[in-house]
Amino acid sequence: MKPLLYEIEHGIGTGHFMLYERENHIFPMHMHRCYEFVLMLSGEMSMQIEKQDYLLKEGDLVLIKPNRLHSYDSPRNINGKCIICVFSNDLIAAVSDSLAKHKLPSPVIHDVPAFYREMFLGMDEGKDIATVKGFLYTVCGLFYQALDMDTEDDFSKDTLLLRDIFIYLENNISEPCTLKGMAEALGYNPAYISRYFTRIVGIPFYAYVQSVKIDRACYLLINTKDSILSIAIQCGFATLSSFNRTFRSSKGMTPREYRQQAIYEKRGGSS
Repeated sequence: MKPLLYEIEHGIGTGHFMLYERENHIFPMHMHRCYEFVLMLSGEMSMQIEKQDYLLKEGDLVLIKPNRLHSYDSPRNINGKCIICVFSNDLIAAVSDSLAKHKLPSPVIHDVPAFYREMFLGMDEGKDIATVKGFLYTVCGLFYQALDMDTEDDFSKDTLLLRDIFIYLENNISEPCTLKGMAEALGYNPAYISRYFTRIVGIPFYAYVQSVKIDRACYLLINTKDSILSIAIQCGFATLSSFNRTFRSSKGMTPREYRQQAIYEKRGGSS
């Protein structure tokens, strides 16, 4: 069983916008605080959203709301290609509350007009903020029109608690993030939280916290020029030596080596 993931980089700050193509995409169950579009360009891909299975085909467009459990899988021998767009709610502030609050009969719109496909193909992360917002509002309009304004879109009990746990971890990533501290903050018994977390996520709480901290460190190593010590502190490690030791145990190399490798790969492997 693969552990459930929380993509913390998709919840930090405002103006978050990422868009990329994927082929034969496979990704385990996860959630994040951003919205997500998926447009199928060709072939097929399986997707699960909140325990509901969907088979996506060419021309299908999906909207995943924030903090929804979802995963991707690609059928064997079928070449599936898609564009994934992840963005923070502030970029669609005028419609975000309604999209989050009201029920969407289906997160999938089949065979979207070519106009929308061309918009996706013409977008990239280097576009100016006005162009990005115009793109997002235009695509969100398709789903906004389909909302059932008389019905609220509620979370399952499991998803609500899991969302609260992940948000706590995100907001306290620079702290030790102990099971006892988190349980007290959320008003639960630590033993109950421990059993619940292992059952839902697939690994013990302490192991997941360590994984999140290392994943966050990797993100900062690649995307910032912060010092190794600063990153260790931002990720809640008491000492640089403990950070180096934990990082090496997880990634098989030191943080400095990881950053150097990432720089080398960005340059296309040239010295």
